[in-house]
Amino acid sequence: MRCTVCGCDILPNSICCQNCGTRVIEMTGVNSAQPRYGNSFNNSFNNSFDNGLNSNVRAVGKNMSIGKKVLILLLALFVGAAIGFGYWYYHNVSTHTIREENFSVELPRSLEKETTIDYAAQSSDGTVKANGKYADVNSDFQYMILDYSSLAGETTDILTEKLFVTYMKGNLKSQFGSSYKEVYADGNKIKMTYRAKTGDEVYNYAICKKSGYKYYWFVFGCKADEKDFYDPKFEKWASTIHIN
Repeated sequence: MRCTVCGCDILPNSICCQNCGTRVIEMTGVNSAQPRYGNSFNNSFNNSFDNGLNSNVRAVGKNMSIGKKVLILLLALFVGAAIGFGYWYYHNVSTHTIREENFSVELPRSLEKETTIDYAAQSSDGTVKANGKYADVNSDFQYMILDYSSLAGETTDILTEKLFVTYMKGNLKSQFGSSYKEVYADGNKIKMTYRAKTGDEVYNYAICKKSGYKYYWFVFGCKADEKDFYDPKFEKWASTIHIN
């Protein structure tokens, strides 16, 4: 701009004329609202402010994005843990009462009723009253009820639970041959391993219960290499068997 008093050029952002000394704000025609430090300073200041603000906004946005990803990851881990716990609880803890003909037993919910019966052919004299099977991918429960009412009298009095187990042991040895190996036998209980028709080595925990002329044959099974894990469970499940 030019000085309105002497007409000389005034340097930008000057407070007064370098030639006559007149203050810029006192010169006729100069807008007193004009920024003291000129447009270049204001533009520089505004640009710096805007860039700094934008940088902060971008930083906050980036932090929020990272926080969101961490939150999603934690949520996914929580859901995965919940599903894993639910699966474990369903297969190892949760049970329900199975009620069949004249007996009940508490079994894991994972064991579902099947139509395949392995023990139905153990008696050759037509005395099988009922049989059934519950299984999952790791273990199973089978039962067979034999009715000897046609032999009522001394015969059934002599045939105790222990003798019935001995009778069943003979059938199992005959059926599975040299693969049959007895693990434990005492009273009305027997534990054994053998090679099933599928070729798998299996472990069975069997128990006999007598009621009148009926003999209840209960069998819990799993793969032989999981015997140590399932044997305590079989003991617990067997303890819940109740003959009506």
